[in-house]
Amino acid sequence: MVWIVFILYASFIFLIDTNILLLVVFLLNLLAMLCLKIKLTDAIENIVKLLPFILLTVIINCLLSNYEYAILVAVKLILVCNATYIYSKITTVSEIARTIKKLCMPLKLLKVNPNDIELLVCISLSMIPILKREYSQMKEACSAKGMKLNVKNMKVILTKLMISVMKRVNEIEESMIEKGYGDI
Repeated sequence: MVWIVFILYASFIFLIDTNILLLVVFLLNLLAMLCLKIKLTDAIENIVKLLPFILLTVIINCLLSNYEYAILVAVKLILVCNATYIYSKITTVSEIARTIKKLCMPLKLLKVNPNDIELLVCISLSMIPILKREYSQMKEACSAKGMKLNVKNMKVILTKLMISVMKRVNEIEESMIEKGYGDI
């Protein structure tokens, strides 16, 4: 149910064309962060990470339209990104996977099992932090050895990362076989 509210809220933000409503949405986002005890600094860091995308969108809109419209789109993007950040803080990987499973229920008509999709999404989303951690560990190991990160060395790092990923996938597969999940 939360995902429906989130989708409607994010869609509503893009339909706003007045500054007063945008201010109300901004205040709603702030109120949600305060109620959910989400750190403002973490939300700002998240927006800063997305700034290159937002700036590219502003530049394209300046070229295609005018700067006022470009700024309006940028503000809307920032608000939607903030709402997405709030949503990501209040949901778990399994809740997101269940939501995608519900959205994929019509695929049963095509003989696609939504439970399999749920499992794949759950595993995929759970692997992202693992991959991020392993990449940073390899990066630190390279810098400890005095290796500089460039195109030549990325081949070595990515090879080791892929080997690590394959080991993790193998562990997950063995675990699923032991638990008797499907015909693997």
